[in-house]
Amino acid sequence: MSQNPSSSGLNIVGQKAKTSTVPVVSAKEFAGNASIITLGCSKNLVDSEVMLGALASRGFQSVPDPENADIIVVNTCAFLESAVEESIDRILEVSELKARGRCRQLVVAGCMVERYREQLVAELPEVDQFISTDELLKVGQSAETSVECFDKARRPYFIYDENAPRVRSTGKAWTYLKISEGCDRPCTFCIIPKIRGSFRSRSIASIEAEASSLLADGVRELNLIAQDLTAYGTDFEGGRGIKSALPELLKRIDAINSAEEFWVRLFYAYPVGTTEALINQLTELRNVCAYLDIPLQHISHPVLKAMQRPLGEKGTRRLIEMIRTKAPRLALRTTFIVGFPGETEEDVAALEAFVREGHFMHVGVFTYSHESEAAAAKLDGQLSEELKQQRRDRIMLAQQEVLKTKLESFVGSRQKVLLLGAHSDTDSLLVGRTEFQGPEADGETIINDVAAELGELDWSQLGGRFAEVEITEIAGYDLVGTLVGLS
Repeated sequence: MSQNPSSSGLNIVGQKAKTSTVPVVSAKEFAGNASIITLGCSKNLVDSEVMLGALASRGFQSVPDPENADIIVVNTCAFLESAVEESIDRILEVSELKARGRCRQLVVAGCMVERYREQLVAELPEVDQFISTDELLKVGQSAETSVECFDKARRPYFIYDENAPRVRSTGKAWTYLKISEGCDRPCTFCIIPKIRGSFRSRSIASIEAEASSLLADGVRELNLIAQDLTAYGTDFEGGRGIKSALPELLKRIDAINSAEEFWVRLFYAYPVGTTEALINQLTELRNVCAYLDIPLQHISHPVLKAMQRPLGEKGTRRLIEMIRTKAPRLALRTTFIVGFPGETEEDVAALEAFVREGHFMHVGVFTYSHESEAAAAKLDGQLSEELKQQRRDRIMLAQQEVLKTKLESFVGSRQKVLLLGAHSDTDSLLVGRTEFQGPEADGETIINDVAAELGELDWSQLGGRFAEVEITEIAGYDLVGTLVGLS
C-alpha cells in the first residue's frame, strides 16, 4: 500500500487486487471458535486479551490458528505508516480466509480504526464490524458499526478495569498490566494522543485488585505498561499537574499478600516524571525489579528541542547521573529515534558517543517515520530512508559493543531467573529471564544444563518457578547457564 503523506486518506486499491470482495455477514451473534491477530505494542496486546475475554464470555473458544476460527479479529496498529501497511495486508489476508474457509465474521479493531474510520468503512466492505479502542467489549456483537465510533468529536474514553473479561495470551508466568490509557505529551513525531485520546488513569484500587487476582492465578511477573507511566495519577481528582501517584501504586502492589514471590517491572517512564522517589523505590521495594524503560529519543539538544521533548541534553544527562548515583545496579532500557528532520552528522556523533558511555543495558533504535498528521511532518530537513538506516545501524553497532561487555561481566556469576518453559526452538533447552531482562524486546537466559545434585527434572513443570542459574557464556543478546537451584 502507498500512502500519500499529504493526505489523511487511505489508498487500498493496489492491495485490493490481492483478494476478492466478500459479502458482509448479517448482524447476528453466534458462538464458535475465535482467533485474534494482534499487531503493534504490548498495550494493544492487552486490548486483544480483553476482546478475547469478551468473546469467551459469550461462548467462543480461543484458537491460535485463524484457519480454524469462525470469527477473526485483526487488532491493528497505526502508529507508523509501515504499521498501517501491515495492518491492511493482514486484513486482506484474513478476508481470503472468509471467502474460502470457515470464517463467518471479520472484525477490525484498534488504532487504525481510530485513525482512518470513514475510509476503512468505504474501502473494506468485506469487514463485518469495525470497533474503536473504546468499544472493545462490543467485539463480535453486531456487524453494524455504531455511530459513536465515527463521531469526529468523540474522543476515546474506555479503559478496562479489574472486572473486564480478559484471556491472557502470554503464558502462565507473566503478563502485562495496563495502568493508564492515552497521552497528553506534545512530541512532534507522535500521533498517539490523536489516536488514543487524552491521558487517563485507572484507580489504584482497580489495579491493586487485578494484580492480586493475577498473582493468585499463578502469575509471577507483572509488567506495568502505559504510554506515559510516570504521569499515572496526575489526572485524579484535584486537577492535572499534581504529583504522580506511581510511587504509591508501587507500594500498594509490592505489599500484596502473595503466597509466592513475584516481580513488578516498569515500562515507558517519561523522563520528566522519573523522580528520585521513584528511583529509590526501584531499589528498596522487595518485589519491584531494578529495571526501568525510559525512552529518551535522542541526546542532541537541537534534535530534542525540535521533537518538543521537555529535557534537553543537560537535563537528560542530569537525570542519568541521578539514576546512576541513586541506583547504580539499575538496568536501564531506552529508545532513540535517528533521522529526525534536520538531524546533522554532529547530532548523530553526539548520540553515538552517549551510547558508548555505557549507561544502558538495552537500547532500541528506530528510524524517524514521516507521519502526515504529526507536527514533525512540516519541518524542513527531511532525510532519505537510506541515510536514516545507516544512522540506525551505526547506533545499534555502538550499543551491541556496550551490551557485549555488560553481558560478559555476568559470566561466572549466579543470577536469579524466572523460568518460562521450553525454548521456542527446541524442548532440550529451558528459557527464562533475569531481573534485568524484560519481555520480548531484551535478551533471555538460556539454560542448557542442570546441576547433578538436582537430579532429573521435568522441564515442562518448571514454568513460573524462580531459579538460581550459574552463567557460563553469552550467545548474542542472551545469557547461557546451568540451573543450580530452585526457589
